[in-house]
Amino acid sequence: MTTVERKNYARKLECEEDGLYFSRYFFKQRTGGKMIVAPHHKVMQETLDRIIDGEIKRLIINVPPGYTKTELATINMMGRGLALNNRARFMHLSYSHNLALLNSSTTRNMIKSQAYQAMWPMSLRDDADSKAMWWTEHGGGVYASSAAGQVTGFRAGHMEDGWQGALIIDDPVKPDDAYSEVVRDGVNSRFNETIKSRLAVETTPMIVIMQRIHYHDLSGYLLRGGSGEMWHHLNLPVIIDNSQPYPEENTHGIPIQHGLPDGWLWPFKHNESHRVSLESHRRTFEAQYMQNPRRFNSEGALWNEGMISAAHALNIHRELARTVVAIDPQATNSDESDETGIAVASSYGGGDERQYSVDADYSGKYSPNGWATKAMEAYKTHDADAIVIETNQGGDMAEDTLKNAGFKGRIIRVHASKGKYARAEPISALYAQGRVAHRGGLYVMENQMMEYVPSTAKKSPDRLDALVWALTELSEPVVAGMMIPSRLRRR
Repeated sequence: MTTVERKNYARKLECEEDGLYFSRYFFKQRTGGKMIVAPHHKVMQETLDRIIDGEIKRLIINVPPGYTKTELATINMMGRGLALNNRARFMHLSYSHNLALLNSSTTRNMIKSQAYQAMWPMSLRDDADSKAMWWTEHGGGVYASSAAGQVTGFRAGHMEDGWQGALIIDDPVKPDDAYSEVVRDGVNSRFNETIKSRLAVETTPMIVIMQRIHYHDLSGYLLRGGSGEMWHHLNLPVIIDNSQPYPEENTHGIPIQHGLPDGWLWPFKHNESHRVSLESHRRTFEAQYMQNPRRFNSEGALWNEGMISAAHALNIHRELARTVVAIDPQATNSDESDETGIAVASSYGGGDERQYSVDADYSGKYSPNGWATKAMEAYKTHDADAIVIETNQGGDMAEDTLKNAGFKGRIIRVHASKGKYARAEPISALYAQGRVAHRGGLYVMENQMMEYVPSTAKKSPDRLDALVWALTELSEPVVAGMMIPSRLRRR
C-alpha cells in the first residue's frame, strides 16, 4: 500500500467513524474554507449518529437559521449515509423544489468528486443522474422534491436490516408563509396523507429539521401528536436557558438532553451585541430563533402586538404624579414555583386625561426575603411612594415579609376579590385608549401579556398580575379593598 493509499484509508475510517470529521473534510473540499465548529454542531451530529445506529427512528431538530443545519442533517447526512451503505436511499423534501434540488445536487457532486471516490468508489447510473433523482450502481441514491410536490413512486430506505437511508424534511414551510394557514396546514395534512407513506418500512427513519415559524407548523403539529408517533426532539434556541421545563403541550416529544450551558448558543454567530436587533421583530425572534412560537393576537386576548407597539411609541410630557411597586408573591418557594411578579409603574397628570407608564419588571424566582429585598431596591431606585402587595396567598405574612426585610415605607394591601379577567380588562382598556407607555426591558412581561387569553389560561400570569395591581392602584387607588377618597390621594 502506497503512502497516498494509506492516507486515504485512514481518512476513510475517520470519516466513517466521525460524522463531524466527514462534514469538516468535505466542507473544505467543496468550499476551500474551514468549517467553524461549535458545541451545538457536536450535539447535532451525535444525535444524527443515533439515527444511523438505529437508536432513533423519528427525530425533530429545531435550530435557528444559519446554524449549519442543512450542511449537517441533509447534505452530509446523505453523503456519509451512502458511504456507510452504498444502497442507502433518501427522500429529501423542503419548502422549495429548487432548494431541495440544490441540496441534492450538492451531495451528488460530493459523491462524484475525486476525494469521495478515492475512499468510496461508486458510479451513478446514466439513466438516473439528475438533480431531482440520482442512483448509484448499487441501488442507493436520492429523490428530492418540495414538501408540497410530487412524492409518489419512490420510497426511502429498503426492506433490509441495518442502516438503509432516511426521509429528510428540511424546512418544510417557507418563513414568509408562516402565517398562511392554507400553506402551513396543507403541509401538516400532507405529512399524514402522503409523505409518511413514502417509507420502505415503518422503521425507516424520518428526520424533520427546521427553524420554528409558527405554533401550528410541522414541528408543533408532530410534537403535539399530529402523526400519532413519538418523536425525539433536539431543541436548540439561540439563547439556552436550562431552567425552562420541557413544554407540557409536547405530549409526543421525547426531549434530548443537549448538555449545553446557559447563554448564547453560538456566540460567534449571535451574542449579546445582537439582542436588540434580534428582538426587534418579536414573533420572528420567538419562533425562528428561540424555537418557541407564541400565540400572539389570539381571539380573546386582552393585549395584542399593536397595543404593545403603541405603548413603546407613546411619549408622555405630563408631570409625574405617583410611582408604585407592585408585588404578586408566590405562595411556595421551590424549583417548581412560578415567579414572583414585581412591576414598577407611574402615573402622570390627573383626571380623565391621566397617563401611565410601566417602568420596570423585576420579576423572578426568589425566596420570600429575596423578593422583599428586590422590591425594596425597586422602591428606592424608582423613588416610589408605596409598595402594593397582593395578599391572597399569605395575608399578613406578605406584609410581615416586607417589614422583616427592613421596609419602613407605605404598604398597600390588595385582595383579589374579583376574577383575573375582571381585574385585567380595565387595564387592557387603558392600553386600547393609548394611555400607557412602556419603558425599559419589559420583553418577557410583554410576551406574557399578549399570550394571556382569560378563557384558556391555565395558571396565574405572575408578571401580568403585578402589572395589573400597579396600574389599578394608580388608576383606582385602593387600601385594604376600599377606595381612597380623592381628597386623600397623593397627586
